[in-house]
Amino acid sequence: MSLGLVGTLEMSRRALDTNRQGIEITGHNLSNLSNPAYARQRLRIQTGEALPSPSGPTGTGSVVSAIEQVRSQLLDSQIAIETSITGFLESKQKALEFGEVNLGQRIDRQATTPEGISAAQGVGGQFGLVEGITEFFNSLQALSVSPNSTADRQVVLLKAENLTTKFNNVDSRLERLRGGLNVSVQDDIVEANKLIKEISDLSASITSSELGGTGNANDLKDRRQQAVESLAKVVNLQTSIDSTTNTFSLSVSGRTLISANKIDEDLATFTDDAGGRQVRAVNRTTLVATNLTLTSGSAQGTINARDGAIASLKTQINDLANALATGVNTLHSPGFALDGRSKDRLFFTGVTAGSRTAARDIALNSALLQDPSLIQASADGQPGNNDVALSMARLASQTNAALGNLTFVESYNQSVANFGQALNNTNSQLLDQQAVDRMLLRQRDSLGGVSVDEEMTNLVIFQRAFQASAKMITTIDELIQSVIALSR
Repeated sequence: MSLGLVGTLEMSRRALDTNRQGIEITGHNLSNLSNPAYARQRLRIQTGEALPSPSGPTGTGSVVSAIEQVRSQLLDSQIAIETSITGFLESKQKALEFGEVNLGQRIDRQATTPEGISAAQGVGGQFGLVEGITEFFNSLQALSVSPNSTADRQVVLLKAENLTTKFNNVDSRLERLRGGLNVSVQDDIVEANKLIKEISDLSASITSSELGGTGNANDLKDRRQQAVESLAKVVNLQTSIDSTTNTFSLSVSGRTLISANKIDEDLATFTDDAGGRQVRAVNRTTLVATNLTLTSGSAQGTINARDGAIASLKTQINDLANALATGVNTLHSPGFALDGRSKDRLFFTGVTAGSRTAARDIALNSALLQDPSLIQASADGQPGNNDVALSMARLASQTNAALGNLTFVESYNQSVANFGQALNNTNSQLLDQQAVDRMLLRQRDSLGGVSVDEEMTNLVIFQRAFQASAKMITTIDELIQSVIALSR
């Protein structure tokens, strides 16, 4: 049998509908030209079922079998992985830069040796700890020349007070930074839980929309992929889709948070023994918490910087402050004041030999501030004796076992150089990682991005085909009218 005029009319109607949908999809693509989460869509057009005829199977036109996305699941998965690494490095870089600011130093990030004074330069040339240490010991050297000089004693106290203030400020700022980074980790996890809920809701909507194979929920999938990549920037994750049930699952560091579209566990933070905020998963049903070892994402980047380079820097500054204050106290305590009688007075307070005191708690003995003559610069009680003052001044050039057999300045320069190197390494790694990200995004854009030229070409094709189908319908209608007229 052949199509006949009526069959041909139906074939033309289907062609009209196919090209109409093509125009609609083209418009949808063009309207999402600036949407980075959008993957372009296209019609899957297939040939209609042929009908038998005396001259062989006769075509019945075309039908739209599906509206499909141009998207690579492998590429999307790789982008999510790399996005998580980028989030880690960006967060770590930001935390280390905050550490640089709170240190009050302009760091030479290329310095690798402890000896170079260029490892750290005081902001404005006057606020660095190196300058404070140097000026303090220089004032002790001046006092050793004139041990009876009240003016030189006052200068020693002024420089000592400046030094303790520098130690206090740096340690306090780094401690506040630690608290701020804890808040940052907590904020990241709050945001992660919002994204997990969004992904779960979108997955349920996708499964419902595609139930029975009625079509593809392409726009919902775009939104879910965007949410997955946003979550990947916060924590490392793995995703999977059950091909049988079309349901979505997501896990973080081996813990399944979303199973078959439903949330099983939430992320939460807790405080470890060192006072740092860490991440765990909490089961919604049993409330059992499991500590997580994150490997990437902004939350781990913050944790890594906080518990790594920043914690080391803070510890090293505390060790430096303790070693300096203990060393000065050890020499100062048995000495004699200007009156030849007063002794056994500490130069610095807030520090205990054999234990680590926070640098922010170390202070100059207030009694000395009130009376500079109480500085115990003499070893034998004679006013002109300078042995104690000279011994204290010589500490500047002596190595200290508690500081890895480095001098005070060398120890500090090494600490700052190590911190600067950590920041420099992070910056280099981030530049490399951003290059990888750009390459992957270009690959995805070349595959599923919207091209104006291509869409305009498709628009012209669908427009002309639509017009031709409409003309064909008009022609068939005229033929049918002629047949009807002949039969009268």
